[in-house]
Amino acid sequence: MRFYEFKIKEENLEGDALYAKLIKQQFPMGAGYELHAGMTHEMWYRELKLANRWLATAVRAGDIKPPVSIGNDFTIRDKHGQDIGIPGQWDPSMKPKAAKPVNESKLFEADARIQHAEDFVLFDGSAGAVRVVQSLKNLEQGGHTDVTIKWDGSPAIIFGRNADGEFILTDKSGFGAKGYDGRAKSAKSLQQMLMARPGANNPDPEKAANYKVFVGNMADIYDEYEKAVPKDFIGYFKGDLLYYNTPPVQDNKFVFTPNIVTYRVDTDSPIGQRIAQSKTGVVIHRLVDEEGNEKPLPPGIADIFEGNEVFVVPPVTVERAPQVEDDNIKELRTIINKDATAIDKFLNTETLTGLKLKGLPQIFYTYTNSKVDTGLENLGKDFTSWLATSKVSKPMQQRIVDYISQNQQGFDAMWEVMNKIREVKNNIINQLDSHDADVKANIGDIEGGEGYVLAHPEGDIKLVNRAGFTAANRAVQR
Repeated sequence: MRFYEFKIKEENLEGDALYAKLIKQQFPMGAGYELHAGMTHEMWYRELKLANRWLATAVRAGDIKPPVSIGNDFTIRDKHGQDIGIPGQWDPSMKPKAAKPVNESKLFEADARIQHAEDFVLFDGSAGAVRVVQSLKNLEQGGHTDVTIKWDGSPAIIFGRNADGEFILTDKSGFGAKGYDGRAKSAKSLQQMLMARPGANNPDPEKAANYKVFVGNMADIYDEYEKAVPKDFIGYFKGDLLYYNTPPVQDNKFVFTPNIVTYRVDTDSPIGQRIAQSKTGVVIHRLVDEEGNEKPLPPGIADIFEGNEVFVVPPVTVERAPQVEDDNIKELRTIINKDATAIDKFLNTETLTGLKLKGLPQIFYTYTNSKVDTGLENLGKDFTSWLATSKVSKPMQQRIVDYISQNQQGFDAMWEVMNKIREVKNNIINQLDSHDADVKANIGDIEGGEGYVLAHPEGDIKLVNRAGFTAANRAVQR
């Protein structure tokens, strides 16, 4: 029995948390796979969705253990890529139980978020810490080739073509608008939509003038993006603008500041030469469908764009490996090995769910982000003080305090590991920022930009100095 013979309801086909996670790593457009005669990419993707839906219900039911994926022949593959069967060829007793659909658009948004290196402890426990530590250590042994610059672009835009082939350029608010049509089909309609927003009438004359300049720039680039997207492409790209017009040159470097980070790109470098040919530049992050659901970008997608006026900036890999102190890695591993059981017990999902504390890791995450504003030096030590003034309900606050007092070792060890990972991470970031490279970044007088992304098959890792870029970004008055 092939997967498509398995009887499964197609309603809410994409409405499953596990489906969202599984589809993230799949190739979303079918290109690159050998399609059988008569099969279109749309048919291929529909079948892939069905296969993923089946697999998601099986994983949720506990019949199949992740990590698993779907091969291009729709067989199920284990983490080593080995074929472990075809959906439907399982023992009848293993038939997946029904899985309750959930709101997918929110799931895709959460799934798309790349976690800070230290935050993997919160969400994956000691296993997450081990993976991050090994990934950081690997950077000095060739792993740096998996590290790319994290661009600080602005504004965020969504552009592409609808099912009728009509071009649309808008922002996230416009794309998901309910009370009006925010999917602008012309430069004029984009301008009218943006001018109808409060920014155009800001009581501060300078802010109102700046907003109108922004609106004019957005309308000005509309035609360039329309020409760049092939007429036979259906779908949308989500990205961040890097520049509206070709950046000025200073000391043989293109200089532009899309948000708070200023970039300097060597004019003689490959990326610099491409900037010279362009009018506007963008870095794209995700594919978006008509409903706003996001999917990963397939390899080589930047090559589909036509002409030179729009430069879709490719991933820029760091050029030199950092040095990772062995003593710091050994200390981290010693702490993790000693306290792994306590950490995992403290963050155990079943235990937290039973105590109505399932959202505790997210509360720790919110607290950590709040410390960016007040200082990260004593991270963890003032959590209960912060909790008392937070928006967390009083009954839950009490349950959290009681739970921590009963699991003090796990609580303390969790923060100790997070702080040590952050220390090692920041040292690596400082080295990467100081290396000579074709692309250099700074925030004011401080060397360094938004940070970097370390690609990993089990989930990318964000290398960002929270006390640097994150603090500066949160301080900006918008």
